[in-house]
Amino acid sequence: MKTIALALTLACCLAPLHAQKTRFGQEPPRARPGVDYPIAVHISGIRVRSECTAGGERFGYCFNAVYADAAFNRNKVELMVWTPGTMLADLVPGDYKVRFLKAGHKVVTTMLNQEYELLMPDNTVWRCTVTGLYE
Repeated sequence: MKTIALALTLACCLAPLHAQKTRFGQEPPRARPGVDYPIAVHISGIRVRSECTAGGERFGYCFNAVYADAAFNRNKVELMVWTPGTMLADLVPGDYKVRFLKAGHKVVTTMLNQEYELLMPDNTVWRCTVTGLYE
């Protein structure tokens, strides 16, 4: 009887462990051969802010977002960089190359919400979005 109870308890405890997907660190995408990154960008500052979805910290999902002060195309902008996991240490102030992906949501006259791909020195690509403009 004790053996059956122990086996049932063990089965109930271990079953949820296999129900969830495990991703131990997804690799960032690599730059494809032949793709050009024509825009030079200079990153001068980096900040990490905590962002939460609806419901806040208690009921929502929170993550750390990386924001970078950048200058390109004669504009000073703030970029929200979508970092792959814990690779934040790879982003340091300096010169990088980017390429334009797409314009923002039906906005033609401003750079806000435009998306770019940032080419890192190890040939990985990080996506970023323009979230602010500076004078």
